[in-house]
Amino acid sequence: MTENYRRGRVEEILGKELTEEFRGIEALIHLIDYRMVDAVDDCNYACRRMFQFDSLMGKKAKTRAVAGVLSPVIWYLSKIQNRKAPKADPRLVFSNTFLLSARYPAAREAIEKDTGCTAVLTFTDMLKLEGKNQQLNLKASMKPEKYAKRPVYFPGWTIAGGKLGKAVMNYCETVYGANKTKDPEKIRGALQTLEAAYQARIRKIENALRKAGDCALYVTINQFNLRDLLMIHACKNLGIRTMQQEHYAAQFSWMPYSEENKMDRLSFAGEYGFWNEMEKRFQERVYTCVSPLYQSEELRFFVTGNPEISREQAEKLRAQYKPERKLTFMLASHQNHELVGIEDKYIAWRWGVFKALKELKEKQNLIINIRYTPYKEIEYREKEEPTLKEWGFSVSDSVPGNLMEDLLTSVAIISSTSSVMSTARLFGKLVYRVENYLYPYVHVDDNIHEVKISEIPDIVIPEGIENTVPEIDLDGIFDVNRIK
Repeated sequence: MTENYRRGRVEEILGKELTEEFRGIEALIHLIDYRMVDAVDDCNYACRRMFQFDSLMGKKAKTRAVAGVLSPVIWYLSKIQNRKAPKADPRLVFSNTFLLSARYPAAREAIEKDTGCTAVLTFTDMLKLEGKNQQLNLKASMKPEKYAKRPVYFPGWTIAGGKLGKAVMNYCETVYGANKTKDPEKIRGALQTLEAAYQARIRKIENALRKAGDCALYVTINQFNLRDLLMIHACKNLGIRTMQQEHYAAQFSWMPYSEENKMDRLSFAGEYGFWNEMEKRFQERVYTCVSPLYQSEELRFFVTGNPEISREQAEKLRAQYKPERKLTFMLASHQNHELVGIEDKYIAWRWGVFKALKELKEKQNLIINIRYTPYKEIEYREKEEPTLKEWGFSVSDSVPGNLMEDLLTSVAIISSTSSVMSTARLFGKLVYRVENYLYPYVHVDDNIHEVKISEIPDIVIPEGIENTVPEIDLDGIFDVNRIK
């Protein structure tokens, strides 16, 4: 998450002299530091996150062996098979974080119909890895995919490459690892190796992009990995636009946002697409973008809509699910380290909301539905569900596939830190945001009704609201024409 970044931290670690000496790889140094903070200085975890979507790091030896023999052959076959595929116009190039995500089929379908999605393909991108453990599907991998629009073919195993990967891991161990050093000469040596490998890789990517020709824009969903940084940096050097499509609604995150004390936001891409105007306004109020690649006046911010849903899909879903007189409480999970020292307060907050909803149910003749985050906070659910059902609450199966059913069969949604509130607003639902147990909110949207726990029993859900058909907020739906 962007909130882990703090301007000046790198200089505190490396010292002013080394920071200035290696200003040419400032973006890479900041990416590494960002990931190390997120990983609490766990070098292996930080590297896995940095190499995500670009390598077979952590995969079985058998998978890596098969990749060594098979993937270059499939790459060349794919290049031959797609040589007559037309180039997209305009040629929008998309990251693996977008193309391989299960969250964005609606946006991808819309883009394919309009301009087409241009992929960047390395040797290992030819392999079909499936399931939670990303197991190799050899049979599927043997059949090169046919693309509607001609991909950009990159002649190499990965975008980052082996030398840069090793240089990153060596730098992490030298500066952050268990046996880290403060010797400036040893750190300088690690930085020199890192710089040489990084600059060589940038040049190779630039060559591939020049050969592909006509690339107008590089789009990613989450820029904080090594592959995306390399692509963004190379595109910047060639004058190709770069963009991050926001993948969540920041205003609903669990963070100490403040208009008086803005957070620094590490930014690599030159443009940012937000879910709606309120989200754009929120980020302008609470963030200061700090970019190692672009001048602040070069950065561009605009509304693109929620990439998880299309207009056609929104209308189809609205017609599919009939609203009931139901309010759904959308719980958002937290990682264990986020609750250190405040878990008792968090549990008390949860039960405070549950009890207030029980009172509301009795006063308003409502169905109260509880939706847990899929596959998260199982221990809380096991303790809470028996009592909730005893109170007459409905408890959702809480699987990814029934999110829209829970949302659209409800007339109202209540939550605290879930981006689903933005989706509910898009569908015209009543949206209530219950006070957070730790941080105050920065209010930007009058369509989000902020309530204290003590005020929940006094919420009034209009009679017959389930028989009305609310308008869909078309400005909040993804539109590829906004990014061309």
